[in-house]
Amino acid sequence: MSKILGRPNRFLTDPRVFNHNDLQKFLVGCLDPLPSLPDSGQSGSTMPPIQKAGPDRPAAILVPLLRVQFDWHILMTKRAAHLAHHAGQISFPGGKMEPYDASLVETALREAFEEVQLTQGLVQVVGFLDRVRSPAGFLVQPVVGIVRGENSLDSLVSDPAEVDLIFTLPLKHLGDPNNFRLVRRKTDGRPHDYWLVKHDKHLIWGLSARVLNDLRQRANQAV
Repeated sequence: MSKILGRPNRFLTDPRVFNHNDLQKFLVGCLDPLPSLPDSGQSGSTMPPIQKAGPDRPAAILVPLLRVQFDWHILMTKRAAHLAHHAGQISFPGGKMEPYDASLVETALREAFEEVQLTQGLVQVVGFLDRVRSPAGFLVQPVVGIVRGENSLDSLVSDPAEVDLIFTLPLKHLGDPNNFRLVRRKTDGRPHDYWLVKHDKHLIWGLSARVLNDLRQRANQAV
């Protein structure tokens, strides 16, 4: 079993043992790092913007980890039913990169504030997960952040123009492999497999499930 700070790695089995600093140190060890910045006090918000890759349009989502009743959870949303892309699906706060965004980190933080009123100053950005292409033609960069403080969920308010519901997924949900299933599928003779994450109330699949599985795999492989 891998260890952190001299004790067993309990990130996915008993995350309550992690305080904010412990969690930061663990995630820095298993996420893709932020680019180096002249001012280390910046949380990646001023890094150069990503270059577009072919026809893909750059976008970013924030994967926020926050404390709820002394335990770590992952903040997720249900997208509004009238949206043009991924309407009604379970997602993370995020959206396309705008010309005025200095970076994809800034995109993720801006969208999180617009969608659920998560104040940027409360988010400590710690690293990246693998980029994911969406069916709508976006190249999506997942940005992982730790929300400072306790029970900050109580202060969040969803924008009904974009979000129907705010909810959290307990971090330890990722520790049970039975909660994850890879669905094999072919479209026009080509493989289009996708992940499903088991949940009692919500259908978590596709891009969001793939992001959660990436975080789960990285945590399991952390040394």
